[in-house]
Amino acid sequence: MKWEWLTGQVGYLPATESPLSADVGLVRTDEMLWVYDVGSTPDVAAAVNALPGKKTVVLSHFHPDHMGNLGRVECETFYGGAFTCKKAGGGIVVSQDLFLPEGVHLFPLPSIHAKGCIGMEYGGYAFLGDALYPAVKAGQAVYNVSLLAQQLQILKGLRAEWFLVSHSRPFAQHRDAVLARLETLYARRVPGQTYLPAEMN
Repeated sequence: MKWEWLTGQVGYLPATESPLSADVGLVRTDEMLWVYDVGSTPDVAAAVNALPGKKTVVLSHFHPDHMGNLGRVECETFYGGAFTCKKAGGGIVVSQDLFLPEGVHLFPLPSIHAKGCIGMEYGGYAFLGDALYPAVKAGQAVYNVSLLAQQLQILKGLRAEWFLVSHSRPFAQHRDAVLARLETLYARRVPGQTYLPAEMN
């Protein structure tokens, strides 16, 4: 496994499809290594553990490809949404914006893809996990209109110029392009509609 670096402080381990393991994000500050998601395979856990320094984990959500390695990764503590922390049997629940030392910003991110998604913003980049993806209902990929509106409001409030979307290539996508896609999708809603068919992906 090889770390890819976007800046001297922001990097990631690319996701794999077989076996399925999510992108693992990394922010290096003076005092801490912030690990965003931990993937699911032993080689990913080994790559994270090989990094020198104290580590804090942030779990984007509870799906196994994102948090499967939690028991294998050495860390000081971990953060996640309430449902994720319940599944993991511990951790610090992120229920509102948290502005942590050295410029790390954690925030809840409404999503139909998974309950209780959490994002992490630092230095012009925002790790978003799978939060931008749809859910499948009755065999169709859809977005919830209300959750999409909430998501857009939060994303527009971020300072980050680049959004980092797990399982996506390119991993780093310019915020304007992402927001334009989501706004185009949201504009197709009709009064009284709960779900929108997903046509952006």
